[in-house]
Order: sequence, then structure tokens, then C-alpha cells
Amino acid sequence: MKLIYLLLLEIILSALSVYGQKTSRKDSFHERYVEVIVSLVATDIHAAHRAADSLYDVAATDEEKIKSLMLLAKIFDNQGDMRSSIYKGMQADTIANATMNFSWQSNTAGFLATAFRQIGLFMVSMSYLERAERANEYQDDKMMKNLTRINILHEQVFHYLEQNQFEEARQCAKKAAASIDTKENDNKGAILVKATNDQLMGVCEFHLGNFNEASVFLDRALNRIGEIENNLTPYIYRMQAEIALAESQSRKAKECLDKIEPYLAAGGVEELMMLTYSTWAKYYAKIGNLHKTIENRIKSSEIKNKRDKIAKQLSDEMIFRLHSTKQAYRVKYIYAIGSILFVLVSTTFAMLYIYRRKNIYKLRCRSVDKNNDTVCIADNLQKNVLSPVTRVAKREVSEGTNVTVKKKEVNISKDTEQRLREQLNKLEKKNFYLEKSLTLNQLANSMGTNPRYVTYIIQKYREKDFYEYIQTKRIEYIIDQLDKSPELLGFKLSYLAEMCGFTSLSKFSTAFKLVTGTPPSAYVHFIKKDQDERSS
Repeated sequence: MKLIYLLLLEIILSALSVYGQKTSRKDSFHERYVEVIVSLVATDIHAAHRAADSLYDVAATDEEKIKSLMLLAKIFDNQGDMRSSIYKGMQADTIANATMNFSWQSNTAGFLATAFRQIGLFMVSMSYLERAERANEYQDDKMMKNLTRINILHEQVFHYLEQNQFEEARQCAKKAAASIDTKENDNKGAILVKATNDQLMGVCEFHLGNFNEASVFLDRALNRIGEIENNLTPYIYRMQAEIALAESQSRKAKECLDKIEPYLAAGGVEELMMLTYSTWAKYYAKIGNLHKTIENRIKSSEIKNKRDKIAKQLSDEMIFRLHSTKQAYRVKYIYAIGSILFVLVSTTFAMLYIYRRKNIYKLRCRSVDKNNDTVCIADNLQKNVLSPVTRVAKREVSEGTNVTVKKKEVNISKDTEQRLREQLNKLEKKNFYLEKSLTLNQLANSMGTNPRYVTYIIQKYREKDFYEYIQTKRIEYIIDQLDKSPELLGFKLSYLAEMCGFTSLSKFSTAFKLVTGTPPSAYVHFIKKDQDERSS
């Protein structure tokens, strides 16, 4: 008994030791993850990359894999490799969805919403943002749920800012502020969330022309951050430079821009570089240095063009992957249906054959001495057995035609039609048609329906087909912008074409003439002439 007791005690102690090791390893993984994402990413991006690779190699659970993949995604983002960043985020998102991890589903979807917005794929970004909101509703952890809600609201602020809807952006930032806990003893993460909200409020106030209020929010954000290593500070300096330029304080603007240089020298984020170059261009234009103005505009434009190129590559790759996946599923589906039909047909014929043979055998037994009658009855039986099959085949052929006809019809309920019409109206207010790579399938996906229904709604309520409708909306948009902002009349037509979503000047010119009956060059000329006559 004592030996058995000692053996049991040894097993229990071994189990506790293993559990302790696992718990200790899990805690050390989390501690290293937090250290990398909060501090190391901001101070030494290359060391952070090595640490993230190590974390991914030792990740034992699905959640640890998600964490390390998201860490790599953020690091690639900081290094300017948006393509790798998005694919790492999509890998993490796939695991989060497969494991029903709602907390990480909302996190990964929110990250991808930001990434796709940054490269200009707004429809895809909005789709991921909606997914993040849905997943967040299922979170059990109230604190994480609230934090994720704040992050989603912050991303919505960026969306509104991209669309020049500054008042809506401010309201979103205020909602986020109302959700932030006001307790004093904050950790680094909580401090950065509050500072981010202050920075966004400052951006909104700046665009609304409230420079004093904007400065107050930006100063508060810097005070909150203090000595904490982060990536937010240079963005705050840039906005302070923008305010200084708006108030014609060139020296102060330069001081703010000079503070950003160490962040750029350490391998700054591409987005930060693009924005900083743009602000430098404004500064040099303010002090009359034309050479430096053009130089910085070119640098900013090069980064933007690179991002546009990445967006196009990603769109093409995603479409190709989607097509390949559909093809693979289509082949599997055909094989599966073919196998099922083969089994059903074989079973049916086997049963009919057995049934027929049994009946023939019975008839032969009943008419041993009447061979002629047996043959006659067997022949009749064969006709009776086979004729129903023939009738079924004929009936299937005739019914197939009706099915084909029904497929051409659009059967849509009134509720669905009304919902899709309202969705289209909302999307129009957000200028969804300005996205260059927009397709009918993408629009259908964003509306949560199929291309056939979208085409039906556009034809019924806009009296145009999809491509005619998109072209018309784009031309109406640029005409409205020219009317609101006369300074655009001095820009090149290629810039106006890009501004309203066209990929080339020739397509823009063709569409403009089709919609207005006048080439864009002639239209701009007449508007300028009309303005000159009115001013004289």
C-alpha cells in the first residue's frame, strides 16, 4: 500500500510540475508578446521582427499563433511591407474564425480594415470593419469588448476623415471618448488609447478650422504619453506643424517637423513618411522654396503610387485566389454530384432488374407448360417496367426548359428590395463609386447580396446598367467638386480623372462626354471663361 501511495504521489507531483511548466511558459509567452508590441516595435523594429519570428516558432496554441501572426503583421506594416502585413493578418483572421475566437476575430478584422483603408481599398475595409463589429458583440470579456469598440470607433473616424466628413468624424471620436474609462491608474495600453483619442479629436478640430481646440487636444495627448515609447508621438508633431502652417507660424512648424526626423531615421512607418513629406512640401511652399516643395511632393507621391500599386496587386491576387477557390469547389461539387447520380442510377437500374427478374421467374413458374404465353407475358412485363423510366426521362427534359426560364427571372421580396435600395442610397452618400478597382461583385458583397439583385436595383431605381451608373456618378461628383472648389479648374485633367475614380484620362474623357455631351477640356474652358466674365 505504501508503494502504491508513493507511486500515486509521484504521478500527481509530475502532473503538477508539467502543468506549472505549461503555465509558466504561457505567462512568459504573453509577457514577451506585450513587451514587443508595446515597446520594442517603437524602439527597434528589427529586434522586434526577430522576437516575433521566435514567438511564432514556439507558439503552441491557436491563440498564441494568432498573437504572433498579428505581431508580425504590425511589424511588416511599420516596415512598409503592406502586402506581407495584410497576408499575415489574413492568416491570423483565418485561425480566429476557424476556432470561433470572437475576441481575436474582432481584433484581426479591425486590423485588416485599417490596412485596406490605408492602401485605398475602402469597400474591403468597410466589410472587415462590419465583421469586427459583429464579432465584438459576442465577446464575454466586458473590458476587452469596450476596448475593441473604442478601436472600431477610431477606425470609423479615419473613414470619415478620408471622405472629408469632418463633423461625423468628430462625433465618432466623442463616442469613443465617452466609452474610455476615466480611472487614474492606467497601464501603458490604456494611456495610449486615451492619447490616440485626443490626437484624433485634434485632427477633427483642425479640419473643422478650430485650431485652438485642436492644439489643446494634441498637447493633452503628448502629456498623457510622457516617456512611454510609442508610434503616436510623430503623428502628433505633424498635426502641430499643420496647425502652425495654418496660422502662418513657419518657424514653429519647422520645429515640429524636425522632431519627427528621428522617428523617420529609425525606419519610420511609410504612412508617416508620406504625410510628413506632404507637410514639408507645404512648409517650403510657405517660405517660397520651390525646389524643396517639388522634391517633397515627389517623395510623398512616390509612396502613394507604391501603395496604389500594392492595392492593385492585392486586388488582382485576391480575385485570382477567389476564382481559383471557386473553381476548386466547382470541380469537387461536380465530382460529388456525379458520384451521387451514378450511385442513384446504378441502384435504380439494379432494383428494376431484380424486380423484373423476380416477376419473370414467378410467371415462368406459373406457366411451366405454356412456353409461348410465358414469353408473351415476359415481354409485356419488360415493357411495363421500362416505360415508366422512359416517361421520367422525357418529363425531366421538358421540365429542364422551365427551370432555365425561371433562372432568368429576378424573384426578390419587397423587404429585400427596400433594404437594398436604402443600402445603395447610404453608399452613394459615402461616394463608394470613387474606388478605382470597384466591381459589381465587390458592390454586391458589401451590400450582403448577389450581383443579380444589385443589377436589378440599379436598373429599376437608377435606370442604368452597372457600369453606366458608376460612370455617371463619378462625372456628377467631379462636376460638383468643380462647382464647390473653383481652384480645381487649374489642375490637370489627369488629376481630376484620378480624383473621381477613373484609371486613365481617356476613360474619363469618354465618360465625361457621354454624360455631359461636352469634352472635359471644353467644359473647364467654358467654366473659366464664365468666371472671368463675371469677375470683370
